[in-house]
Amino acid sequence: MALEMSERMKEFLLNNKKDSRVAFGTTLDRELLPLKTPHTRAGNEMGLRGVPNLGPGSYNNDLVSSFVHSLNQRPICKKGYSLGARTASRFRDEDNEIPGPPAYQEIISKPREFSPAEKPFECGATRFPKIKQDFTPGPGAYQHEVRKNRKMQFHSTFGGPQTLKPSIRTICLKDGKDPCLMCSKELIGDFYMNSKDEMLCRICHQDITMTSSNDKQQQKFLSKFNKVRDCSDIHSHEGTKAKLRLRSEKDIKKLKTREAYLSLYYD
Repeated sequence: MALEMSERMKEFLLNNKKDSRVAFGTTLDRELLPLKTPHTRAGNEMGLRGVPNLGPGSYNNDLVSSFVHSLNQRPICKKGYSLGARTASRFRDEDNEIPGPPAYQEIISKPREFSPAEKPFECGATRFPKIKQDFTPGPGAYQHEVRKNRKMQFHSTFGGPQTLKPSIRTICLKDGKDPCLMCSKELIGDFYMNSKDEMLCRICHQDITMTSSNDKQQQKFLSKFNKVRDCSDIHSHEGTKAKLRLRSEKDIKKLKTREAYLSLYYD
């Protein structure tokens, strides 16, 4: 009897299978988006508005997204009674009286018309026609022996900035200008100076240049002089070594660029 009871209990424990009605841990219906949203701020902003059962082909987007529909929604009146008063029509009639491209210039292939000559074969024409001398410069108006491919010079390094090489070097004189070495006159404007602070005016430098074509000593003497300019036009010292700027860096750069360009054509 005990053996029979143990076999029944074993069969009950091993073969007893109970069907569960629980799916995914709950017996409730699953709520899915977009019809059901979570009760949070994000769910409120994600909510499906309108009728959710309508399909993609149920909307007439072509009627509310056209250019004509957007114009009709503007607060404009044809009679000028409301905001943005305008009495002109919204859509103007097509103007077909617009000239084409060939209307602005003459036809190139059009045959030319000439006035008939008084004598046959143009026998009465002048042999040497008059030349307008005002529009034709003379032979001496051109420069023949000139330098070509003129370019401004720059101080540059590989990969570094390019600095313009000025045609005139600007110097700061502490005690003022010394007189000219040749004529002992006061220096006015640009002048010439060597490494020994000896100065020449432009007139003396030009006279020596013209007379030293065959004299090697004078040519060697002039080769040591370079054209310089006083700094009084750019800054002021007022008796000290400090520089009081009279022009901005932008104006000084423009002046140097202009002088470097003009020095290619004028001495």
